[in-house]
Amino acid sequence: MPVNKKTDIQFYRNTWLSDYLHTVCDFDGPECILSCNVRSTYKSLDKKTICFTNFLKKWYKHINFFIKLDDDAFIDKAYVFEVIEKYKDYKEPVYISDFILNLDRQKVLNGSYYGNGKFYMFNRALVDCIDTEIKYDGNKNEDAVFGAMVYNGCGADVLKVVEDDSKIWHKGYENKNKKINLSALTNH
Repeated sequence: MPVNKKTDIQFYRNTWLSDYLHTVCDFDGPECILSCNVRSTYKSLDKKTICFTNFLKKWYKHINFFIKLDDDAFIDKAYVFEVIEKYKDYKEPVYISDFILNLDRQKVLNGSYYGNGKFYMFNRALVDCIDTEIKYDGNKNEDAVFGAMVYNGCGADVLKVVEDDSKIWHKGYENKNKKINLSALTNH
């Protein structure tokens, strides 16, 4: 999970995510698994994405599935385990999200599909083939860069699975007698 100094990591550590949570920070701290030391702005998140993807490639070879989840999103635990069970034996790259076609004018990015930033999930085979050496001009949307790294490294043979949006909450959680605002406070 990409975080910055404003993220309430304690909130996520006290949910079911705690056993699986590996924070990617733009600062050094005891709660950070990885510090990419890049100021977390919309103009630098693409570099943070490349940094954490390189980290996954190098250090998490024993992990079969990964989730990128925004710090203002929440996901149903049973759904995650359902998806893992369904695709655990799949040997080809698997990419699960709500996909958007990239129509960037730069050839390296154009024509790729990328996942909606709130959540995407992918398997080890995708991490193994992803192209983290991608070259492009300027700063780009981090999720679009991730999708282009997938497209350029793994090719068209990636199984793209559309997420079940009823199991993913972004900015807010509402169910039965609970209504929780997950958004960042504007005064912080």
